[in-house]
Amino acid sequence: MPGSTDIARLLQHHNAAEQAGGPGTFASWIGVNCEIHPGDEIFRFIHDHPDSLNPLRDYLVDGWRTSYELMVLLEKVGSPLADCESFLEFACGYGRLSRHLAKFPGADRVHVSDLMPGAIEFIHDKFGLPGFASHHDPRAVRFPRRFAVVFVLSLFSHLPRDSWRDWLDTLFGAVETGGILVFTTHGDGFAQRNDVALDAEGFFFTASSESDHLDGARYGTTITSEAFVRRAVDALDNAELLLMQPDHFWVGQDAWLVRKLA
Repeated sequence: MPGSTDIARLLQHHNAAEQAGGPGTFASWIGVNCEIHPGDEIFRFIHDHPDSLNPLRDYLVDGWRTSYELMVLLEKVGSPLADCESFLEFACGYGRLSRHLAKFPGADRVHVSDLMPGAIEFIHDKFGLPGFASHHDPRAVRFPRRFAVVFVLSLFSHLPRDSWRDWLDTLFGAVETGGILVFTTHGDGFAQRNDVALDAEGFFFTASSESDHLDGARYGTTITSEAFVRRAVDALDNAELLLMQPDHFWVGQDAWLVRKLA
């Protein structure tokens, strides 16, 4: 992998400095544990991006930005993040956002889940959050409980057609009655900006993504029309679509908020 040695060396020095502590660390001004897992593909994506002049800062600040964007959404539907008693960050990666959730709403309220090697262990060790393993098959995931908020950032923008609706059913099933599923998609605006034609159902998938660890046939790049997602939400049992916010999260991710009714 081009640049992997440089990234490994950079993170080794960064993590050693953060562990040592002191006024020059990122943690001293961000206020959270700022260690970064050496296998973090989001960090690698930011590191290699031509617009990133300070990848360490940009990665850490981007996690904070996501937490702010999430807070804005939940405030809009009258469910403030600060009042959330149980929260699941699903497909959490190596903690870009999780480190901020551990502080607000707090490690006693947040669970995480992912299938990347070592991700759950890293997040538990560094940020104190409990977690459980995900699975390539949505029917094989074992949730320890149901949650008031289930947040799924940039999973549905990678799923193939044959598992897309199964994952929506599974993750909505992890929401408690009265709770909210928040998930994101690449939508119509993303398709237009990237000159991608959707099929008659409003779906596009290609078996490639920024991930080197995940099989492209299971985790590629997916674009879905607003009409496609609305039909999928309508097919859920006891679901109420609260809000759809185009391009709300980073890299053109549309936000969808769905409440589970009694």
